[in-house]
Amino acid sequence: MRFQNADPASFERRRKKRGQQHQQEKDDAAASTGSGTLQIIEFTPDSWTTASSSSSPASSRQPSRQSTPATTITVTTTTSTTPSSTTTVSKQRLPVLKTLRQHWTAESVPLVLGFYQSLDFLPGLFRGVGHDHCLVLTGQVFTRAYMINRFRPRADYRELSIVLGHALASVQEAIASPKTYTSDSTIVAVWLLGNYELMIGGLERRSFITAKERGSSPEVPWHIHGQGLLSLMRARGDRQLYNASGRQIFWVMHNMIQVQLTIANTPCPPDFERWLDIIESTLQPGEGLLLQTGRYLSAACSLLSKLIPLTISGDAERARAAYPALVAECDRADLAMAEWMRAAPEYQIEPGPVWGYFWNSWRSARIKVHHMMILISNLVEYGEPPLVPADYAVGGGGGGDGGGGCPLLNPEVLRARRESCMAIIAAAGRDVAEGIPRSLGGKMPDMDPDSPAAYFDAVRLIWPLSHLYVIPTAPRHLRIAAREALVRIAKEKGILTALKPRAGGVLFPAAALRGIPVDDLGEGEVVEEEENRARLDGIVTKVEATD
Repeated sequence: MRFQNADPASFERRRKKRGQQHQQEKDDAAASTGSGTLQIIEFTPDSWTTASSSSSPASSRQPSRQSTPATTITVTTTTSTTPSSTTTVSKQRLPVLKTLRQHWTAESVPLVLGFYQSLDFLPGLFRGVGHDHCLVLTGQVFTRAYMINRFRPRADYRELSIVLGHALASVQEAIASPKTYTSDSTIVAVWLLGNYELMIGGLERRSFITAKERGSSPEVPWHIHGQGLLSLMRARGDRQLYNASGRQIFWVMHNMIQVQLTIANTPCPPDFERWLDIIESTLQPGEGLLLQTGRYLSAACSLLSKLIPLTISGDAERARAAYPALVAECDRADLAMAEWMRAAPEYQIEPGPVWGYFWNSWRSARIKVHHMMILISNLVEYGEPPLVPADYAVGGGGGGDGGGGCPLLNPEVLRARRESCMAIIAAAGRDVAEGIPRSLGGKMPDMDPDSPAAYFDAVRLIWPLSHLYVIPTAPRHLRIAAREALVRIAKEKGILTALKPRAGGVLFPAAALRGIPVDDLGEGEVVEEEENRARLDGIVTKVEATD
């Protein structure tokens, strides 16, 4: 037991100190009243304590002078400059207000809405759902991972694992139920799980993987969630495109899946073409860019699914046979986008975060496609057996069409094609780099970097910056700027996937890499991933895709 007034001298010192504090508080109150300002409330507690709780029943029943200190409240309102219009409410004795502490889950929904404030459909989905709803639980998983990565508190990761388990079980239950299988909240819950995987770095970036490699390696959770989204979109059917919220949700899910397919070099499913046709026939204001980007990414996925395995094979004869058709397909995709840009005035709409993101989606896919066109043109020109004049001379005996030479295989034409592709990559890369905000080391004006919405802006940049960084045919200074922005996204925004920007997959043959610079841009500077990844080691999510 501690006796604070153990002797008369200490008692006198404490009494004088309390008197000085009370006098100072009275002087402050008088100054506020005399100035004519609105003085709302003033606390002058006789005593103060930071805690007033006890675990014993006896202490909870007995009053304590420290646990319920008296508080003097003075309320003064001034309605005009005349003294007669001043009203003073007499002093009242009320208990001291105490600090209220909330569990972190109480803030998860507001944080999610703050992160994705540009998605108009989200607030309505969260409104009225219970605390055990799959949408709320996945939101808790997402925000908890964000807080851990962003602020690195001393957290018990077992709690995150438990919440994650509850969220997965709830999502599986919603998918299994005929009533909720096709609901908006279910598909958005799966989408949030996919974003959680981006948060913890649950994505193996293998930009040049082939179908054969995909079959021999396990799918990462982010791609598994994408498969789940595709299954849910198919179950929702065409009707999802005939109401405003369903259409907005479609664009979010469709773009995420297309990004995954572009990374994995996989053709888009036939459903996408049918859905885009429906959207084109019922086009809404502002959807022109979204539609054209979707069509270009579909063409890019088709091209990459052919270009990458053919180039990796190193088979120059097959490459020469397929090259004219691949060039025509690439040119058609570029021409369709260029014609729309010239004909459609809406593409010049004022810049915004979503609008800029879809432009960057087009630029990213274009960078990758034209990089592969450079590689395959190298293989055509320098691969074995060597290219001979008969292969490209009109009326010759070679060529890819079996009826004579193909002018596209002429070495001068191949070099001109490579120069054109390099120029396209440089222009697209420059536009991507110009979109880096100041808070991430760029020049673009941005919002408050500490606001939740700044997180979503960072997510939008990961894919275009990653492609700009890993493509060796992009200008070196742009690649360095992209790398620095990715590192800052990981460190400052807590999105660990940004630390995985290197291309994976097998090496291309030497003939395809002829004349292309090979460097790592100081990869040793970006090796912090393991330290951060270990924080969430063992926390893996999977949502089974049901087709």
